[in-house]
Amino acid sequence: MWRPDPGPCVAEVAEWGEHADDVEYMRQLKALPKKILKRREVVVQDQDLAKACQKQGKLHFSVAVWNLSEYSRSGGLGDAAASLVHVFYEGKDERKVLNAFSSAGIDLEAAEAVPVDPSSAKKHEQQIMYAKECLYIQDDSAWEEGQPLSPEEVKQRFQGRMKGQ
Repeated sequence: MWRPDPGPCVAEVAEWGEHADDVEYMRQLKALPKKILKRREVVVQDQDLAKACQKQGKLHFSVAVWNLSEYSRSGGLGDAAASLVHVFYEGKDERKVLNAFSSAGIDLEAAEAVPVDPSSAKKHEQQIMYAKECLYIQDDSAWEEGQPLSPEEVKQRFQGRMKGQ
């Protein structure tokens, strides 16, 4: 039978932060240690990045990767594929991380080291600051870097790979 009020089966939901469980969760979250990190941003060939990331775990650094489209200026196909990479590390590990990337053919030292804001709104930065282990975060999408290639540059890049040539 229908009735105008919802009855006793509908849960009363408090606003976020008002419920005792929410307050406890926020207290625990604030008590977790956050790492003080530096970040360097570089565009690298995917094969060079794979070499550098083999040392991850032995050396303490985390990586966030955004694959570049084949139509991007620094992007490409196959062995020429490239990505935009953020490398995160603690200050005490800086020299070791720079040497590891240098041995893989990546000039990480040329990129400016930027301190990571502890109250950053970026999800990947918060995940890396709270994580106890090294993380490798890769975006599933392909991204464009800067202005797109002109039609002539696209033809030149894909010369011999296009149908009918």
